[in-house]
Amino acid sequence: MSILRTALVLAACLTVEPVAAGSVLGRLRTAYAAQVQGTAAPTSEDYVAQLLADPTSPYSATIATPRFTNEVYWADVIGDEGGSESDVLARLQAELGLARARPGIDITPAPGFRDPFVSAHATKAGLDADIFWRMLDIHGHANAVRFASSTLGLQLLREQALATVPASRAALGVDVGVFQRVMRARHADEISDYDLRYLDTLVQHRLLHPLRETGLPTAWRIARIAAAFRDAQGYVGGPPCRSDATPDPRFAGTLAPGDERTPCLVAAHDRAVHRWYVDVLRQPPPAMQPHGGTLARIGALVAAVLPLVDMFAIAEVVEAAVADDLVSAEAASRAEAEAASERAARLTCGMPT
Repeated sequence: MSILRTALVLAACLTVEPVAAGSVLGRLRTAYAAQVQGTAAPTSEDYVAQLLADPTSPYSATIATPRFTNEVYWADVIGDEGGSESDVLARLQAELGLARARPGIDITPAPGFRDPFVSAHATKAGLDADIFWRMLDIHGHANAVRFASSTLGLQLLREQALATVPASRAALGVDVGVFQRVMRARHADEISDYDLRYLDTLVQHRLLHPLRETGLPTAWRIARIAAAFRDAQGYVGGPPCRSDATPDPRFAGTLAPGDERTPCLVAAHDRAVHRWYVDVLRQPPPAMQPHGGTLARIGALVAAVLPLVDMFAIAEVVEAAVADDLVSAEAASRAEAEAASERAARLTCGMPT
């Protein structure tokens, strides 16, 4: 598949929102369908509209008691989920990307990022500081945002390595050599095409096969990593946020279509940050000529979109997806590896919305 065709196909899948098995949203829609016969279950956008005080604002507060909490099927969801109603509602809000990243309010910033806003994004995304700085050094401030998915791939690879014993990694397809090579790289041309695709495949598999995640869902993690890179770059003419993590009055309202200004990202909810990120990806990339390397330019094109399709065609890195499936499930046998490979071969872009 040509790079242009791949980019077009990937772009068509950018806004697909898979629903994790056992997610609160999935349970909510199932419970609705069981009790309300003959009508389509509400979409995620329908629930977002009920949960946000102003769905048009990237900074909207959430509603404490949305309308659906008065329905009988909501009680069934709480019973299935366990925990208090507020806990279940908070999990639903996190799945739908309605949480924010204000340092000291929503997030306690981890050390090592030099800036509380940058740290708040990275901490929320579960990104280690050494990976953040290495990828920023490799790609530079102007291009790092476009490599947010590869950055998350590097973090996922570290998590896999920590979750497995060295003797089992080869069978599971956990290639720690990729991690070591990228972390040693000084510029983009030193990252091979294989390594870049390996990292993107890890992220692709997690996007297509959402886990019942206890942290931030994958799509929002990528967006927050991109936001960390953007805030680290700085702003000409003043930042969109005030020091207390509230939007500067110039950015406090709804940004009109076509307004290319960056919103106050720490004050924006995850869903709005993701929308900003997708908009950035649709813009022409800046001129990229690190050491005159062709690979870096190709890598920028491939990494400029969320890699969601055609994974199985990348035969040499399908083990990465298999490993993600296995490590997540804490499985390690050869039979399980073969079963995971079969699941990976059936990956498709046709996911529910």
